[in-house]
This record gives sequence, C-alpha cells and structure tokens, in this order.
Amino acid sequence: MPLRDLARLCGAPPGALCRVESLQPRGRFRQVTLSSDQVEEPDTLLALRVAGRDLPLDHGYPARTIIPAAPGVHCTKWVARLTFLAA
Repeated sequence: MPLRDLARLCGAPPGALCRVESLQPRGRFRQVTLSSDQVEEPDTLLALRVAGRDLPLDHGYPARTIIPAAPGVHCTKWVARLTFLAA
C-alpha cells in the first residue's frame, strides 16, 4: 500500500513525517523517520506481500517499507509501528 494513502486513512496532517519502528530489538536502523517528501512519494510503500504471497520472514514479515532512492538499510524490515508526526 502506498504510504501516502495509509497516512490519509489515518488522518495524518498534510506534510506529515513518518516514524517507522521495527520489531528488531536493537540496531542502528531499528527506527527511522521518513521525510514528508518520502511519505508523499507514490512509490513509497508499506509492503505486506510480494508476488501475491506474504513476505517471507527474512524479507521483513509481517511488513516492510520500500522507499525509492533510499539506501536499502532505510527500508525497514519487520515493521511494528508507524507514527505520523506533524512536521
């Protein structure tokens, strides 16, 4: 699902940032904050499935972010929580 659509469904304010938290207990990229431009990018996704199947555990089940033009380490795996924040 495009993250911008999810933000709208959640009632996030225009220009909101998004804090993404992983189920990963520790690590440098356990949490990341996406800019409003990243949230609004139509190709920024919260992925639950790939090729019609649930994500495999090693690819981020239950959910992961897909963020164009961002290093892969910023595409958080094992997403536990998204928090939309006013900029």
